[in-house]
Amino acid sequence: MKRNTRFAKSAVSALFALQALLAMAFLVSCSDNKVAGGNSSEVGSPELMGTLAYADGTSNPDFLRRASYARVYCVPTDYDPAKEDSTSYYTTTADSMGYYAFENLPSGVYNLEAFYEDSDGETFAVRESGLKIAKDSAQSVDLGLNQSNDIKIYLQDTKDSVASLSIVGSTYKSTAKIITDGIVRYAIFTGVLASYYDSVQVSTSEGTNSIKAVLVENTDAEQAFYYDSSARTLEIPLNTSATGIDLHDTIEGFPLYVRLNDLNADDRKSLVKNLYSLKVYLEPASFWTTFKVVCGKDSIPTGLWVRLSTLYPQRETQKLIFAWNETDFIEEPSVTEACVVRDDAFGSALALIRAADPFTISDGFMAAWNFDEREFPDSIVKTSGDNPFKGRVTDVTAGDGIIGGAFVFNGRTSIIEILESADYWGFALKDTSSFTSSFWVNAEDTSTSRFIWGKSESEYHFKYQAGDSDRSSWMFKELDESDLDHWYEASIAIAPETDYKQWVHFTVVKSGDSTAIYRNGKLEKTLIGRNHTDDKRTSDGPFVIGARKQSSGKVDRVFKGSLDELYFMNKAKSSEWAKLIYLNQKPTGYWPK
Repeated sequence: MKRNTRFAKSAVSALFALQALLAMAFLVSCSDNKVAGGNSSEVGSPELMGTLAYADGTSNPDFLRRASYARVYCVPTDYDPAKEDSTSYYTTTADSMGYYAFENLPSGVYNLEAFYEDSDGETFAVRESGLKIAKDSAQSVDLGLNQSNDIKIYLQDTKDSVASLSIVGSTYKSTAKIITDGIVRYAIFTGVLASYYDSVQVSTSEGTNSIKAVLVENTDAEQAFYYDSSARTLEIPLNTSATGIDLHDTIEGFPLYVRLNDLNADDRKSLVKNLYSLKVYLEPASFWTTFKVVCGKDSIPTGLWVRLSTLYPQRETQKLIFAWNETDFIEEPSVTEACVVRDDAFGSALALIRAADPFTISDGFMAAWNFDEREFPDSIVKTSGDNPFKGRVTDVTAGDGIIGGAFVFNGRTSIIEILESADYWGFALKDTSSFTSSFWVNAEDTSTSRFIWGKSESEYHFKYQAGDSDRSSWMFKELDESDLDHWYEASIAIAPETDYKQWVHFTVVKSGDSTAIYRNGKLEKTLIGRNHTDDKRTSDGPFVIGARKQSSGKVDRVFKGSLDELYFMNKAKSSEWAKLIYLNQKPTGYWPK
């Protein structure tokens, strides 16, 4: 599904004014069927508009696939089609170019639904949830329509011949014949929009059952659902509006950490006990997402890494949904066993959870080290994500970190060498390369310069650069292959109140010839310089954490302190990404909570 959401003040939007003038005749003929909440002056005349294109399996551009005269509905999120009629939501019709618009919508939160039938009789539908309409603002939402879906609902203990299905917050309401197949009975409902639904209501003469956490995927495969009284769900709000984290960019492929200690005791106990059945949904991205369990010292789950496929800016109503089943008729893993690899079916399920890692190459992660290991079998530490790099560990110990554990370096002999990285393309930076590195540092000694990470003796590295009290800095250095007589240096001044003997977060973003350094989510004043050198650029050495390793094999400039959550990506991330990674991971006042 293709989405493009942006917010703008209608009073200063010249583009909207032009659109409104061009579509004036259309708007006169397709005004809302429902008027509620007072006249336009009382509700502030908020607007909702956009264009619709349908997905017909071709590569034709959108303008050749416009959903001409599609039916479009703006539905309050609490609308119940089983109890209310069409006068309780708003409707309009798109014009010949697939453009739709609503005027005089009362402020509130709505779901947007659209339906289109092509010349061959194929039906397409789309649903965008959680759109907040506010006073004196305009929201533009362009959507791609996919074919609607059929779903099978299994029924329990009913003698009826028909069943009905309705969805709160949707216009969908339908009746279907109940089919008997041996000992099972079911009904097939057609034309259901692909989306995540908090619940759907299935009714017969015996009563109504609510099926929780229903994800209808856009697929030709048969999708079946059934009522399960053991199903539990939990919502975690992801408020990106000004009342939340005030996010202004769309963020994609983000690893979000969710702390289980923030859940109430009953939810936490049930979730941990039934981790093998957990599914995580991101709404309104409307799909399940991957996650990874983080375990504490006592092999007790303390949190989950969750991949956010798309986090929209300025949305109050986004959320994560945890859905799981409580099972009493089989033996579940204990709290401790949930963090231990097992050989039985439960162990296989947990192994799959770990394999569904949020730190993937597709999101740009060349490597990610969570530093949660408490022991180092064969003196090896592995990365998270797709690249199974093995780090050779020397004199590193485990300690407490920002998330889970951290690695402690002794300032004399500690080092981690990522041997496979020596000739791996993802670590081979050029002066035109873009990359992002994110990491936490807790420095115990700053009496001399110390390396945090880097590749080869003379390729690139990030370090603490010791100097006079007012000249010490954090510095990224690269021996530029286009200017081999000079080191390229980007540095920020030390901030004694935050940088010594406490956790401080850095994001280093290099995009071609420019470098940005963020400290605790804020862009710092970065000094750029070039320093003459007789060093010879080398690029065949390994990526090293916690020290400098010279070509002779000598290890020096060893870091003294702790490191946690080190990520290395081959994409230049935005300032909003740098802010978000800090706000999510910081030890207090974090988001979401």
